[in-house]
Amino acid sequence: MMPIPANPTNASIQPQSLYDAWADLAWRAMLTEVNLSPKPGLVDRLNCGAHKDMALADFHRSAEAIRHWLPRFMEYGASCTRLPPESVLAGLRPLGMACEAAMFRATAGVNTHKGSIFSLGLLCAAIGRLYQLRQPIAAETLCATAADFCRGLTTRELRQNNLQLTAGPPRWQPRGVPGA
Repeated sequence: MMPIPANPTNASIQPQSLYDAWADLAWRAMLTEVNLSPKPGLVDRLNCGAHKDMALADFHRSAEAIRHWLPRFMEYGASCTRLPPESVLAGLRPLGMACEAAMFRATAGVNTHKGSIFSLGLLCAAIGRLYQLRQPIAAETLCATAADFCRGLTTRELRQNNLQLTAGPPRWQPRGVPGA
């Protein structure tokens, strides 16, 4: 994959118009995924699969609601370049939760894209950070930056939410096994 230049050759292109263009690509990815058919058991153009609580139209409304939040993830990524990468996720969380609320409003409470909000939110923040730092925006740098944002996430979340919900943790934690 060819990297997108960090510094556009056309000086008249402003970051916001680039953010909108990248957000449009992310929005199109959401629509492409749901429209891909057939997907046995999943919602697609042909049927609702095993999901009796959602339909293709729910995914389209959801994607439209999420679309307007994607540039905000990029703006946040650009605004926090002085933060260590592993501190970025804490600032993304409120944006992600607000984006999820917009999704739930658009779908009357149906979770159509919660995982996409998390994944695309990370990637969009990575775009903003890389652009602001004038680093190449390519698959490798995007994935590495998003991974840096999540470094230590599982350990922090398990430490913070250490409720004994199952019999598993007492068995795997003493052995240093990270769990499933």
